[in-house]
Amino acid sequence: MSRGLLDTVTVTGPGAASAKYDVLSALLVLATQGEGVEARLALRLSLLITARYNWRRGHFAVGQKELARMWGVTERTVKREMAELRGRGWITVDIPAARGRVASYKIDFNTVLRSTAPFWDAVGPDFAARVAGAPEPAEEVPSNVVPLPSRSVSLSNQDIPEWLAIAARLKEQDPKIYNAWFAQLDVFDCQGDVLRLVAPSRFVSDYVRTHFLSRLMTAALAEGHKFEKIEIQP
Repeated sequence: MSRGLLDTVTVTGPGAASAKYDVLSALLVLATQGEGVEARLALRLSLLITARYNWRRGHFAVGQKELARMWGVTERTVKREMAELRGRGWITVDIPAARGRVASYKIDFNTVLRSTAPFWDAVGPDFAARVAGAPEPAEEVPSNVVPLPSRSVSLSNQDIPEWLAIAARLKEQDPKIYNAWFAQLDVFDCQGDVLRLVAPSRFVSDYVRTHFLSRLMTAALAEGHKFEKIEIQP
């Protein structure tokens, strides 16, 4: 199983540089394409991370006056925005403020990234797959090479003509989304009115269920399969 940023956000050691860029890319695409408070907070947190976040120690300690100057707002607004960031679970107090010392905060990158998930595909399917932990889109495997199965399932996809037809339609509709998400699904069971699929990770199953279930149902209906339910499990 591939491991993405949502499995464990690693910001030190090998791959740290790319992880940092991915975190900032996720925040900035939310800032540019999101709406209202969430988009504004994403932009402000991006600036704070870029300018003041200590990646090695995993925290930031910035006074309200400095934040007000950095964000171009009043200190009262800083208090409100920091409270909003805490309320959303994006940041938590690490060390409370004391006389002569500002508070220290940690960033919950997993919570932040989950908030940005609806916009990952705007950056690119490779980015979405990498952050989610799904294998990135790859070139077609040569016909003389037999790929090994990634995990055990109760049935082989080749034995399920219903899924083959649905998958082919999904790939034709949008190859990038198919390669980043649907290609990672296997058939677990297909009985009666229920199609059960298995994903490589809990996040991938949750993401497909949240964002692409209607697309799955539509493709199934277009192929003449009137499933009452499509289940996706990790």
